[in-house]
Amino acid sequence: MFKILILAYLIGFDPIETQRTFQMEETYSTMSECKANLLAQHPDQTYEVMREFVTDVEFHWDWLAAGCKNDETGETFIIEPTYPKGKPDELLGIELDIRELET
Repeated sequence: MFKILILAYLIGFDPIETQRTFQMEETYSTMSECKANLLAQHPDQTYEVMREFVTDVEFHWDWLAAGCKNDETGETFIIEPTYPKGKPDELLGIELDIRELET
């Protein structure tokens, strides 16, 4: 079983101190299904799953990384935001080493 995990931080606060991993409800049988859902884009070129997440958490959290993970096999696929308008102020000077998403 594959699940989508999102590493996020509380907007306006220290991302290192407030980071938290969220799990989306839906699960998938294959990595291909999970990746297709994770990478699906809205017409404005944002990820659909991220729009759902940000809305669900009432715009209080922003994502640092998201991915598909199978806890049984350890298989993962991770994406990170690109910040085309520049990083938010609270992320300036912070480089995260995201190799694995944990629940």
